[in-house]
Formats: sequence, C-alpha cells, structure tokens
Amino acid sequence: MLIDLLNNPAPQEYTADVAIVGAGAAGIALALRLARAGTHVCLIESGGTALEAELQAFNEGDNTGLPYYSLDVTRNRVLGGTTATWSGRCVPLDPIDFRRRNWVPHSGWPITREDLAAGYREASVFCGVGDAVYTDLWREAGLEDPGFDPHHVQTRFWRLNAQRFGEAFRQELEASARVQVLLHGTVTGIRLAGDTRSVTGLALATPDGTGHRVTARHYVLAAGGIENARLMLASDDVETAGVGNGHDLVGRFFMEHPKCRTARVHSPDPIGLLERLRTTYPRGLPPLCPSLVLSEDTQANMGVLNSSIALYYRSWPGVTEAATELNAAWKRGQLWPEGAGRNLLRLLPVLPSLPANLARRYVRRRAPIARPKALYLLVRGEQAPNPESRVRLSPRRDPLGKRRADLDWRLSPLDKLSAKAVTEVVGRELARTGLGRVEIDEWLHDGGDGWPTVAGAGDHHDILQGGHHHIGTTRMSDSPGTGVVDADCKVWGKENLFVAGSSVFPTSGWANPTLTIVALSLRLGDHLQGRLAHSA
Repeated sequence: MLIDLLNNPAPQEYTADVAIVGAGAAGIALALRLARAGTHVCLIESGGTALEAELQAFNEGDNTGLPYYSLDVTRNRVLGGTTATWSGRCVPLDPIDFRRRNWVPHSGWPITREDLAAGYREASVFCGVGDAVYTDLWREAGLEDPGFDPHHVQTRFWRLNAQRFGEAFRQELEASARVQVLLHGTVTGIRLAGDTRSVTGLALATPDGTGHRVTARHYVLAAGGIENARLMLASDDVETAGVGNGHDLVGRFFMEHPKCRTARVHSPDPIGLLERLRTTYPRGLPPLCPSLVLSEDTQANMGVLNSSIALYYRSWPGVTEAATELNAAWKRGQLWPEGAGRNLLRLLPVLPSLPANLARRYVRRRAPIARPKALYLLVRGEQAPNPESRVRLSPRRDPLGKRRADLDWRLSPLDKLSAKAVTEVVGRELARTGLGRVEIDEWLHDGGDGWPTVAGAGDHHDILQGGHHHIGTTRMSDSPGTGVVDADCKVWGKENLFVAGSSVFPTSGWANPTLTIVALSLRLGDHLQGRLAHSA
C-alpha cells in the first residue's frame, strides 16, 4: 500500500521484516522480490509520486572537485528515483569488470560475472528489455556488421526502455498487502545499538519536520551513491566517524563514467554511418544502440580501462544546447522553466527534416537525424577507482537541519590514457574498413592528465561530463579494510544493515549501472529471504 506521511500529522511507528531506504530501481526491485516471496517490507521514499522542486532542493550540495552537474539535477527524490528521468539504457558489465586487473589499482569484485548470470536474466525482464543477449545483434537489428576485428574492437548493444519504475510498478506496490510504501519520509538518522553491531531503527521526517520511526529485522540503504554515503556519514551519534566507517572508506572511491568528445570523424557516407552506429528500432526487439569497446586482450596489452566509445554528431548551432537546458529543467521538476520559450524557438531549424525523419524512424526503423554538421566520437570511460574521489559531509544543512553532501570528483592519469587508447584503436578500425577517418582532438595529445572543462564554441560534448552515474562510495570487498560491504552487500561489522545500488560496485566498468543494480538487488533479496527463513 502507499502511505503519504503528509496525511499523518502525528508521529507514527512502522514495523516490517525489511526496511528499505529509497524507492528507485534498487529499492523497488528489492521490495517486490521480497514481497512476492511473502516478506513484509517497509519501502521509504523521501519524495512523492511526482517530482517536486521543494524536495529536489534537499539534494543540493557543492562540487568541490572537477566540474559536475548540480547535485539537485543529477538525482531524483520521487517514487521510481532516477528512473523517472533516465534514458533507459540497459546492458550488463563485462566479465573483465569483475576481475582483479594488475594494471587497475583497487580493482576486483568479491563476486564474478557468473554469480550475477541469473540476476542479469531476471533483471532484463524486470527492466522490460526482453532477453539477456547484448552482443552480436547486428542481424537482429537489421544492420550490416561493420566488420571490426573482434581481436581489437568488440560491440555491445544497449537495450533501451525508459521504463519509469514508479509508474510501471506503482499498481503492484499499491495493491500489495506486504509492502508499505512511505512517501514524503526522509530518513534523518540510522539508529545503532550501543555495541554498534546492529541497527535498531530509522528516524525519518516529513518536509514539515514531523518525525516518524521505522523498525525492522533487516535494513537496506538503497538511496543512491551520494545519499547512501551521506546518510551513513551523518549518522554519527554512536559511531563518531559515521556508520560502518571505521576504516574511513564510506564516501570514498566515487566513480562516474567520464564522457567527452575525443575525435572528429570524416566519412564518405556520414548519414549511412550514423544509421549504422546509432539507435535502431527492430521489430520484435527493444530499441538497440551499439557501442564499441576494446577486447580484453587489447585492454591488458595496452594497460587500459574498459572504456567504450560511440558515434555522435553535431547538429544545427543551438539545437543541442536548447534540448540540454530543457532536459535539465524538467529533471528539476519544472515543466515550464524560465527560458523555455526561447529554447523551443532554437529547435525550429530542425523542423524541415521532420518528414524525412518520420520515414527514417517508422519505415526504415532507424534513429532520427537532426541535420548533422559534424560527426565525432564520444568516449564513455570506465573510471579507475580512486580513494581521493569522494563524497563528504558539507558544513551546510538541509531544511531538516541535516548536513548535506558535497562531491569531490577526481580522475587519474589512467582515465585519460584509456580514453586515448580506445579512440586510437577504433580510429584504426574505421580506417581499415573504409568507414571513416579519425582526427583525434588535441586535448588527448597535450601531455597532461587533464580533461577539457571549459566550454568553447562547440556543443556540450566538447567538455568533460558524467553519465549521472554515482558509483562506488560503499564499495563491496572481501575484507573490511578494503571496502564497506561484503559479497552479500552487508555492511562490515553490522548484523542487519545492507546496501543496495551502484554504490557497492568496486569498479564501474563501461556499462550503464541500472541493469547491474537490479541484478544485485534481486540477488540481495534472495539472500535476505534466506536469512529471514533461517532465523524464523
């Protein structure tokens, strides 16, 4: 059932077998897994059923490291979490992402890709993208294989389905007698027993400050890579360094997928190349979009990360900027933001291409192309784990008086080296196959470790960005000295506290994290169900 705490003016106490903080992809997947197995769940969400600007303001914080998105834009307090505004890209991590790589410091998961095989299959269905095949889909996509040498360059396909979890699963959550979804309940503290070994409850409050309490046998933090760490650090009344932070690892190893243009592509057939290497809409399959990665052997031989690269294009001046500004405002919950009229006018130059694009989309089943002016390669890098890249508590406080989170995002020389390597190898393959010639951007040859961070005359892809992916701040490990949670996502030293979501990833890999988040949540659900049955 859905319970809006704004309708409960008096303090209440709620009980369950499992309490989950955060109703995004991780929290909803976990709650439904448990409820379908007969477990009583309390799912706590800071927001409501639609984005609210007042609640998004709770996410404000400072970027003290590399330039990054405003922290109130890059995450959502709403039923469904960030899936309320995501692009729907689903793809699993590669096997190499789970392994210890001697050229990647702090790499290696305590589980393998095979441990998640069943979870990935179920997560693919849960996310609405069909079966779990993500490679060698050229024929199924109705495209000609470009002929890249698989010993050097391989293709992965995103399966696309921008399913809003809050909408897709709301009816089941609302109808379930085993799930209490507490809306407008912001967790303000994790309460520990005096011996610090167990959680005794969660304190939460509505936006107006009315306090409530949740008690359960087990507790799961599923509020995202920034908020999971912030909440653990800010709950410092018993453990003064924060819950589970005895080794000063909570908040560390923040990772993103650094994204930036790396090369101009000159092609004898730019439209044909775009149609081949952009999104396609095959019948009987979800939309598919290819991305290129280096083979495992090439990564090892070059000593680089598992970064990916894809083909993009620059459209009519102002078009991309207008779309970006409108999208950012909508993510804040502003339906008609300041400047919306101006931005809509900036989109007018692409209207003449509408008839051709309608035919391209609905007859030829290819992605629309809005008057391309230039083609380029865009890297989406795996970020090397870096303990100095981290989430810290801010001296500033939110409307409930709790310390906010600040982000200190940092990259390392290996990140830039990897971006250059994947660009060069893919460039050689484009030339060998006759599909195009690559002109590598100067910043990759400047001899330094920096990425471009100052906008020039081009579009937003010319400078460093991320993917709105918050990874690694409560990392999984095989010992408490190297991570925050164990292989079962249980916080080291705590009997009943777990973490779900991409904050437990030890490495980011090349892939968008949502499918792995859901796979891990389903695996965690099975583990918790086993613990509950054993202790019954």
